[in-house]
Amino acid sequence: MRIHRHLYIFYSFVFLLNVIHVFRPDTVLYTVIGVLGIVMVIINFPWADRVFKILGGILLTAGTFFFISSGVSAAKIPAFFAGNIGLLFLISMLPWMNSVVKAGRYNQLLQSLLGGSGTKPLGPLYVRSEATMVSLAAFLNLSSATISQDLLLNQLKTLKTQVRNSFIAMATLRGYSMALLWSPLEILLATSIFITGANYLAVLPWMLLIGIFAFVIDAGMSKWLFHKYEVEVPESNAKSLKENKKKLAGFLLALILFLVVVVFFVNVIQFEFLFAVTIAIFPFAFIWAVAMKRQKSFLKLGWPTWKKQTNHLSNFIVLLVALSFLTESLNVSPYLKVLQDPIVALEGQPLLIMLFIQAAFLGMTLLGVHPLATMGIFGGISELLMGALPTVTLTILLSTSAIATVPSAPYGLIVTLTSVALRMNPYRIVWKNLPYSLLLGFLGVIVALITMKVY
Repeated sequence: MRIHRHLYIFYSFVFLLNVIHVFRPDTVLYTVIGVLGIVMVIINFPWADRVFKILGGILLTAGTFFFISSGVSAAKIPAFFAGNIGLLFLISMLPWMNSVVKAGRYNQLLQSLLGGSGTKPLGPLYVRSEATMVSLAAFLNLSSATISQDLLLNQLKTLKTQVRNSFIAMATLRGYSMALLWSPLEILLATSIFITGANYLAVLPWMLLIGIFAFVIDAGMSKWLFHKYEVEVPESNAKSLKENKKKLAGFLLALILFLVVVVFFVNVIQFEFLFAVTIAIFPFAFIWAVAMKRQKSFLKLGWPTWKKQTNHLSNFIVLLVALSFLTESLNVSPYLKVLQDPIVALEGQPLLIMLFIQAAFLGMTLLGVHPLATMGIFGGISELLMGALPTVTLTILLSTSAIATVPSAPYGLIVTLTSVALRMNPYRIVWKNLPYSLLLGFLGVIVALITMKVY
């Protein structure tokens, strides 16, 4: 439809209102954004894939139940749909980072990191792919997923679809979560530190330890799992890593500078993390393209890609806006207390508390509740928890339990991105990564128990 090709204009207007609200918070404006969010859901519901229609319908139904139980005025409903507009804005901006990578031909460089061309055994390629993802995600966050997945889709196109999709869903999502464990920019880690008041430098070595153990175990097991497969990687113009040292250094420098910019926005200007990343993407990518003298290629690639991907946000809109309604409704519902009561009953039993927290994060995530919302539940009883566990221990436990759910969150952003990219049911992605989520959660519990002896 003709209108569908110009929806990016409407979405951009909504995103602009969201930016204005960040700088000048206003209840009326926030309500207007929520009303437009409802309009976005209505427009996009018919165009969403069947699985997202079902998921969106379930989230809206559950949200309605929690809202009715809350007794809150119906006038508050529109504002409940505004919470994830910022996430949609971030998703719409990701193509610009991908475009500057392509304009600078860094995708060829990254392909050399993943093993070049020719016949390759899939086991070692998994290890390289996961290691590359860990390195990229530390700097590019969600952009790393789309860049790595695009490259792997091209490299593995000769494989059977089921094997290819399993490989990509496992290597990229698991590698992504390993980078989140220690990144100071990760919102789940930052939120857990905010709740407990722990020192980041005291937490960092333990989180790195968990990440190293998780990488070694997962890489070893997955290398064995895929060892019987080989893939014919298509020829590319990518040079050897030795010949690309200068370009690799420039790439890493650019990523570090992007990290510095985001840190500046977060710590100095006091922007929220997601907003800081979102507004930094385009200006940084453009300046990077100018520095490489490839601004024309950047705009030529980026503009049509941005319009196309922004016009096709249907799945994300139905999922994330509906999820916002569910989360906000749950927060004002009396059923929230029901979710807090079990942890109170386990006071004085640290191991059971740890296992309960891990199970609660995973269970709530599988039910569609964002780990940040679950973090908020435990934050409400943080004094009780800090009476039972040292602050560093609690921080490690909360952050690891939350991050462990990232590859297995059926409604999570990274799983949704992967689902759309691979045309794969998100629950199949969850099934592939659930053993890893359990492994990472248990590693967090083991390390948390060790820290109890130290602190």
